[in-house]
Amino acid sequence: MRILLAILCFMLVGCYNAADESHIVSTLPAPTTTIERLRSSVVDIRPHTIADDVVVVGRIISSDRDDNFYRTIVVDDGTGAVEVMMGLTPLAADYPEGLEVALRLKGCCVAYQRGVIAVGAEAEAYESYAVGYLASREAMDRVVVRGESVEVQTPRNRHIYELTPAECGRLVRIEGLHLEASTSIDTLAGETLADARWRGYSLFKSGAGDSIVVYTRDYARFADEAIPQSEVALSGIVEWAKYNAGEECYQLKMRYAEDCTIY
Repeated sequence: MRILLAILCFMLVGCYNAADESHIVSTLPAPTTTIERLRSSVVDIRPHTIADDVVVVGRIISSDRDDNFYRTIVVDDGTGAVEVMMGLTPLAADYPEGLEVALRLKGCCVAYQRGVIAVGAEAEAYESYAVGYLASREAMDRVVVRGESVEVQTPRNRHIYELTPAECGRLVRIEGLHLEASTSIDTLAGETLADARWRGYSLFKSGAGDSIVVYTRDYARFADEAIPQSEVALSGIVEWAKYNAGEECYQLKMRYAEDCTIY
């Protein structure tokens, strides 16, 4: 009898644990729309507040591991991408590249920044951004719901001539590029492209003569690394900006030094 009671108790404990585990499985809110549809609702750089219960679900495709992204994450749901203006740094530990997240956008400001849809808080008058940073951890948690699945996304192969405004914010890889010019060198001091570093704006051209700019923050860990002089493939987030405050063009923002590979 004692043996039978022990078996019954063990079975009850096992059933309780199994039921208890089912309660701790987290699920993300269901999406109500896609980023592609969200993008179509934003007509210019003037910010407006999202009044409806808008939820999009995607994966983080950016990384601030090497400090070229600062207080932002970029999320892609397969139809488009959106940049979230986060209030804290660093982000890579809590919001790693490839993490599945849901964005609850009701009450967020939204506008275009460098061709990318940006969401966050209302910008202060003194800020240069159209959309401001989320002010606290609580605000970040209210907007960004972290899932458990992590799957690092592969950049989409593109030619420069294939890029469109809808591509802004998305992670792409462009092959067959050569360095053409760099704002990091001082030609008056006798410096040449052989002295170029990633810091600032670097102009690359394809074999077909198409151009694209790579922008690197001064604070990026690889900012002072030499730019390869040979043919390279570049990966990064597509943006729309001005090269050296001049001609408008597409630009890439690399996440880390490994986003440049030599053939």
